[in-house]
Parts: sequence; structure tokens; C-alpha cells
Amino acid sequence: MFFESFLLNLAIIIILIIALTIDYVTKFFSYWYVRHVNYKSSIPFFGGDYHRVLGIRSSTEDVNTMYSQYPKDKCVGRLKCRIPDLIVKDPDMVKRMLSTDFAYFHSRGLCLDKSQDVCLRDNLFYADGEKWTLLREGYESLLSGMDCELESLSDCLPGTNGDANVQEILSKVLDKVFEDLLLGSSGGSVVKEVRSAIQKRSLIERFKSYLKDIFPSLYILFGLATIVGEPSAKTKSEIEKSKLLAQIKKLGNVYQLGIKEKNKKRHSDVEFAYSIMSSFVTEGYIPCLNALTALIYELAMNPEVQEKSRNSVSRHNRDEYLDMAIKEALRLHPPYSIIARQCTKTYHPEGGLLIDKKITVNIPVMALQRDEEHYLKADTYNPDRFLDDEGASKHCYVYLPFGAGPRKCIGEQLALKIIRNVSKALLNKYEIEPCAKTPSELSMVDHNFGRVVDRDIWLRFKPRV
Repeated sequence: MFFESFLLNLAIIIILIIALTIDYVTKFFSYWYVRHVNYKSSIPFFGGDYHRVLGIRSSTEDVNTMYSQYPKDKCVGRLKCRIPDLIVKDPDMVKRMLSTDFAYFHSRGLCLDKSQDVCLRDNLFYADGEKWTLLREGYESLLSGMDCELESLSDCLPGTNGDANVQEILSKVLDKVFEDLLLGSSGGSVVKEVRSAIQKRSLIERFKSYLKDIFPSLYILFGLATIVGEPSAKTKSEIEKSKLLAQIKKLGNVYQLGIKEKNKKRHSDVEFAYSIMSSFVTEGYIPCLNALTALIYELAMNPEVQEKSRNSVSRHNRDEYLDMAIKEALRLHPPYSIIARQCTKTYHPEGGLLIDKKITVNIPVMALQRDEEHYLKADTYNPDRFLDDEGASKHCYVYLPFGAGPRKCIGEQLALKIIRNVSKALLNKYEIEPCAKTPSELSMVDHNFGRVVDRDIWLRFKPRV
């Protein structure tokens, strides 16, 4: 029904639009209330995610804050803009979602594998469904055929004597490790170039990382990328001679690794190899660099632990105390602080919480690994806790630096081998101490869904006689 007055009609239309908009953005405001789940209060258009969207807190800080606010609850609810989101605190629930009932929670729900970003389109971390299955089989074949020589790493270490930037020293070693792993005798600087592009923390790069985390659909829509452009002629030339491309061709048809999709441009072998190499850098090199930085920092700040790790006895290809030191560094400073999954079909375990399709669940890895209920003096660096029956929880789902279940990090063993051998080479060559520029604590921030050290870490490296 319309009135004769134009202004009255316009006012009614505006009121209806506003009412419908408010109804749309507040549709799920009572979602967790009716399920008797404690939740973060919401506001229109932002939901309970306003701290993160406005940049007041990072994703990790927001999840950790909610985790600590409800110490007795098994899970906590919130809204991401307008969609319900669940933070799972109970280790038994975590186990069911990541392993037992994996069929309900196999998807990350990001759709970033549809991106034009070369770092994402064939990245196992972001793939879902059949593409994830095919890619995982391909990556497993690639990893099983890779020969990583790590015996002469001391030759890669610079002749440092005094205060030095830890990340610069580690980057020189890891550049060589990943060049040998991916490029082989062709050498070259491709790994270094990709790594440098990914590590850029300029304002525009921070914004793209933020957009990818908060609004992945917009990241895809605008065709954004963390590495600008396609590989150069020089890069293509090096990849054509690389060990990685030779191994891909040896496996057979390159499209068996998961890149043959309907209505998509078929990539050349070189483009596909470049995409896979980018995945190794983003999901392998960068986490290893930050894990090693955290480990070396903690060893410098804890000289007794450093000496025990240096004198660690090797048994069955393991350096036992050094392995505990690495494990403790990964507990305090995990490469990924949150594991996110999307429920793919209605989930209602017997006696448990009903979770609807497309609801996101978050496993708060860092919060679980720093919870006093699971670890005695949880914020203290103490590798001995893993040798002590009372120092750490026996529940294996409160230690998740590599995830768990079928989507557990496929490169875990390779990453641990690299971290172990690089740290051993450093400990054998240097006594490592704090210096005047060493921060009192290690600061890490969210970047590209992972955690990175926020500043240059300086330590004193004294050559051992």
C-alpha cells in the first residue's frame, strides 16, 4: 500500500530496508544462547568479532582472551560478523573433531585454493575436498622422494664473533637447505626471492594478510597475491633445471597432483612446480625459520638448557634432550596458534553439542599449550617437563604444533629434521648468549594465518674453541 505523500512513502521504504538489514545481521545473535553455550556479546555488522575486525586484537589474542574468560567451559561461542563460530577448549572434543569425526570437519572453509595467488592455488594447507586428497597424495610422493642432505650445515654458518641478527644467520642456512631440497644442483636464488617476497611486512602486505584472514572472499574477488606476478624468465629457467620439476615429471602426469579443475586454465609444468615450491616456502621454510628463532632465543636465555642440548646423547637418530628443547619451544611458540575447521554437515554426537553445517570451529592451539591445567608453570620454558611425569599433560591433544588427524602437517618429520640439524650445527659452533639488544621476551604476531617473530632478534655468538 502506498500513500499520496512521496516523503511518507520514502520514509516507510527506508524504515523497511533498515529493519530487514538489522534482521539479517542479527539473525544468529541468539544462536549460542539457545544452545546454553557461553558466548561473547555481539553488535550489528560486527558480531562478536569487532575487536579483530577493528584491529584492536589479533585473531590469536581474541581467541586466547575468550579461552581464559571461561575457564570451566568446554567450548565458547561467538559470531564472526554474523556467522556462528565456536572455540573448542576440551581436549576430548578436539580429538573427536580432528580425528574421530574428521568426516564432519575436513574443510577449512576458506576457498583460498580458488585464488589467483600462486602461493595458495596448489597449496595443500588451503585445499579442500577431492583437490585436497589428490594434492596430499602428490605431496606425499614428492616428500618420500626428496633427499635432504643436512650433514655439512656448519659450512653454511657465517664466521660470526659477537652480536648478530639471529634471523639473518638462520636465513643463510635455510636458503641453502631449501635450495638443495627443491632446486638441487641448479642452485640459484629462487628460494631466497620467494622467501623475501613472502616476508614483506609493508603496510600494503599487512593489509592483504589481514584481508585474507578476515574476508578471504574479497581477497579472491580482487585477485590479490602475496607474491606479485608470475615467475620471471630467469626463475622459469632455474625451475626447468630443478630437482623438484624432475621429480614431478618422474611421478607421471603433473595434473594427477590435483590441479586439473573444470573451467580453470591448465598450468604449465614450470608454473605448477613454482606453485609447489612456493608452498614449501610458505608452509615449510617460514615456520622453520620462526621455530628456530624461538628455539635459539630460549636456549640463549636458558644457558643450562643450552648446555644440556649441546651435550645431548644421540640414540636411534634422535638427540634426546635437544628434541625435548625443540618440543618445548614449539609448545610455547607454535607456528600456528589456531586450527580452524568448517562443519560440512550437521554434527550431533550422542550427548554432545549440536553444530550446524557451515559453522566454524576453532582449536586454540596456543591457549591449550599454555594452559596451567595441562602444563605446570605453563609460561616457563622447561624441556624437563617432558621427562617428568607431572610436568606435562598425558593427553596428546593439548600439544598440537603440527595439528592432528588426517590433516596433520605432512612435513612434520622433515621440519623436525631441519630444526634439529640446524640447531645442532649452531650449538656445536657457538656459545649463544643474550646481548644489549636482546628483548626481554619473544614477541610473535599473526601473519598469513601463521605466527611470526615480530622483530629482529639479536644475540651474542661466541665461537667455541
